[in-house]
Amino acid sequence: MPTFFRLISEYFWVIALAFGALNHTRARKQLASLNGGGFESVGHRYLKLFTVGVNLPWVVMGAGQLLGYTPTVWHYFRPQDENPFVIAWLSVVFVLSLAYAWWVLFSGGAEKVRDLNLMVALGQSATKPPSLIFIKSMAALGVLFFPVWLYMAASMNAPLPK
Repeated sequence: MPTFFRLISEYFWVIALAFGALNHTRARKQLASLNGGGFESVGHRYLKLFTVGVNLPWVVMGAGQLLGYTPTVWHYFRPQDENPFVIAWLSVVFVLSLAYAWWVLFSGGAEKVRDLNLMVALGQSATKPPSLIFIKSMAALGVLFFPVWLYMAASMNAPLPK
């Protein structure tokens, strides 16, 4: 396997964590500029929580790869192998999507996301906050999409690179 693809296969989790850190920094700056140089402490707390939530699956993936359970990112496309780190990664992703959906749909999270313009933590432009319907739809679709993605990953029986 060429070096570039080997690096991506073995260190995808590092790349994802780096993008998460860059996205957090960008979001913090955008939100501070929108609020006249200061960012509410409550907004900063939610931004930190978003950053932890977005990066947690990549930490689990990194642990699996560093400990030798999953040599490449491609192992995570084979849940049918019942690798404990693949199951843990999938569980973390699913639990995070459930927690986010619960918060958005039932605990006033959609209003907080809109009012504090927290979608920038997920890569959206900070110029115009999205509507409540959009925020709630994305949260609900995340939970609904996960089982479909899991079924597709398991049923395609992707071969692991040698």
